[in-house]
Amino acid sequence: MQDIPGVGPRLRERLISHFGSEEVALRAIADEDMENLRAAIGERQAIATVRAARGLRYRVSPESFLATDEAESIYRAVLNRMAEHANTTYARMRIATLFPSGSPELINEMRSISMRAVDLRRRLGDVRDLMRRIKPLRRREAQRIRGRAIVARSPEELARARSMGFDRFLDIHLAESLGEMRDTASGYDHVIVLGDPGASLPGVEIAERLEIWYIAPEAVLSFYTENRDTLEAAMELAAMLEERGIEKFEGLDKLRDALRRLFDDTNSSGISRIDVILRGLPAAIDSALARANIELRERIEASSVTLGGPDILRALERGDLIRDVFEMQMQGIFKSVITDARARIAADLSLRGGEAAWLEEILPDGIKYPLEINHRALRQLELELRRKRESDALSWRRGIARSLMSMDDIAANLIKRLMQLDYLYAIGSFGISCDLTMPELIDAPGIGFRDGRHLFIQNPEPVSYTLGASGGPEYSERAAILSGVNSGGKTSLLELMAQIAILAHMGLPVPASECRISIFEELYFFAKSSGTLSAGAFESTMRKLSAVATEKQKLVLADEMEAITEPGASARIIASILDMVHENGSVALFVSHLAEEIRRFSKTALRVDGIEAEGLDDNNNLILSRSPRYNHLARSTPELILDRLVRTTEGKERIFYESLLMSFRNN
Repeated sequence: MQDIPGVGPRLRERLISHFGSEEVALRAIADEDMENLRAAIGERQAIATVRAARGLRYRVSPESFLATDEAESIYRAVLNRMAEHANTTYARMRIATLFPSGSPELINEMRSISMRAVDLRRRLGDVRDLMRRIKPLRRREAQRIRGRAIVARSPEELARARSMGFDRFLDIHLAESLGEMRDTASGYDHVIVLGDPGASLPGVEIAERLEIWYIAPEAVLSFYTENRDTLEAAMELAAMLEERGIEKFEGLDKLRDALRRLFDDTNSSGISRIDVILRGLPAAIDSALARANIELRERIEASSVTLGGPDILRALERGDLIRDVFEMQMQGIFKSVITDARARIAADLSLRGGEAAWLEEILPDGIKYPLEINHRALRQLELELRRKRESDALSWRRGIARSLMSMDDIAANLIKRLMQLDYLYAIGSFGISCDLTMPELIDAPGIGFRDGRHLFIQNPEPVSYTLGASGGPEYSERAAILSGVNSGGKTSLLELMAQIAILAHMGLPVPASECRISIFEELYFFAKSSGTLSAGAFESTMRKLSAVATEKQKLVLADEMEAITEPGASARIIASILDMVHENGSVALFVSHLAEEIRRFSKTALRVDGIEAEGLDDNNNLILSRSPRYNHLARSTPELILDRLVRTTEGKERIFYESLLMSFRNN
C-alpha cells in the first residue's frame, strides 16, 4: 500500500483499521470504492489516493501533464463543469479522480468508458430526478421495542438471550415461577417465553426460534424503512435499466417483492385499523354515552307509568314493587337507547362482525340513569386490542423480515452499481449536453479541430484551427504566432485549445464537431501578463519557461508574453522558445502583437496566422471571423478604431483621424 504516492504509515494504519486488512483496503482503492474510502480517510484524501493509485497503475503522475498553474486552472474549471452533471456524491468524487495524462493505455481505457457513458445516457434518457434520490444506505441502531419483552424461565436461558444481543432491542426478564411470569406479562402487550411457560396466558407465546427476524423483526426492517426513498428510487431505476437491456440485477425480483410488502400500507391495513380503533375508542364511547343520556332523559320525561289494581295491592304488601313495575314498563326505552348507543360506537369505529360484541360489556343492559360504562371492561378491551395488534403486527413483520434477512447484500450491491452508473451517466450527460465529439488520435505531433466551441462562453461562435500533422500538408507547421485585433478571440482560442487537449488526454470527448490530436506528455499554458515584470518576477517567469526545453513532447500555448520585458528582448525570447519547442518535436501557439519581430529572430520557419476583423458594420461594430486565417498578419484594433472614428466624426477632428489612419495603411 505504501507504494502508492501519498500513502504513509499513518494513512495506511487508518485504511487497515477501517477495512480490516491491507488486502481489502487495496481492493477498495483499486475498485474506486469512494464511499467506503471517504468513511475511512475523508473525501479529499480518498480522491487523492485513488488518483495516485491509478497513476501508479499506468506509470504516470496525475500532476505531470499540467505543467503550469494556468493549465491546472483550466483543468479544474473543466472538471467542475463535468461534476455539475453528477447526481450522487459518489459520481462527483469519481469525476474528481479523473486527470489528463500522456499514457496511451489510460487514455484508451477512458475513451472506451466515455463512449459507453454517452451510449448509456442516450438509451436511458433523462432520469436525473431518480438518480438524485440514490444515496448510500444508512444503517442505524434500531430503537428499543416498547410493549414486547422476553421472559426467560431459567438463568441459563436468560444468559443465552443476552449473549445473542436481544437485550439491545427488548426488555429481558427472568421468571422462574408462574406468578412471576403472569406479573411480567401483565405489563406488556406481547411476551416471548424462552422455555416452558407452565400455563397458557393471554399475550404470551413460546419462542419457536431464536433468530433476530423472529424475536425482533424491527431490527431487520428498520434498515429498509430508514432507506425507503433511496430503495424505491433504486427499484424504479433498476426496472428501467433492465427493460432497456442496459443492466441485469440478480435477486432483484425477490427484493422488490419484499419491499413492496413492507412499504405498501394495504398489507398492514388490519393492524392500522386496530390502531384507529384504539385511538378513537375513548372519544367514541364518551360521545355515544352523552348522546344516549340526553335521549334517555327526553324519552323518560315524555313517558308515564301506569299501575293497575293488582299492582297497587302488591305494592302495599311489598314496598319495592313500584321499582319493579317501573323497570318492566321502561325497559324497552332503555334497551332501545343502549342498543342505539352501541350501534353508534360500532359505526364510528367501523367495527366488523363480532367485534361489536365487545361493547355489550362496556355498555351493559340495565335500568340506570345516567348510563355509565364499565371501565374495567373498557381497559380489558383495550388490552386485548393491543395484544391482537401486536400479535398481528409481529406476525406480519416476521414474514417480511425473514424475506429481507438475506437481502442486505443485494440492496447494498444495487445501490453501489447505480452510483457507479451515475458516474457514467454524468460523463455521458456532460458529453451530450455540451455536444462533444470523441477526437481521433494521431501519431505525429499536432492538434486540429473543426467547429470548436469554448466551454465557458455562452453561445460561442464555432472556431476551426490546426497545428502540426492534424491538418493537411498545406498547414502542417508545428509552431505558429497568432495575431489579430483586441477582443477578437485570440485568448479564447488558446483556452479552447487547452480545453480540447485536457479532455482528449483524459480520454473524454471534446467540444468540436471534428478533432485530430496527438498524445502529448505535457501541456504548458501561459496566461497574459498584466504588465512589464520586475527583475525578480522576470527571473521567476524564465525559470518556468525553462521547462519547455525538455525533450518531452508537449503542447505550449502562450498569450502575449511580450509583456515580460522590453519589446525587443521579448521578441528574441519568444523566438528562442519557439525554436526549442520545434526542435524537440512539440507543438506551440503564441499570441503576440510582435509577430514580424519574432519571425525575424526565429531560426524556425514560423507560421503567422491572424484573427481578422473584416471591417465595421452599419453600427460601426467590428465584423469578426473568429477562426484564424492561415499565413495572414491581421490588422490591429487601433486601425479599425481609427476607421470608426473617421466614419463618426466631421470637420477638423475627422481630418486628424484620417491622417492617422493613412499612416497605418501606408505601412
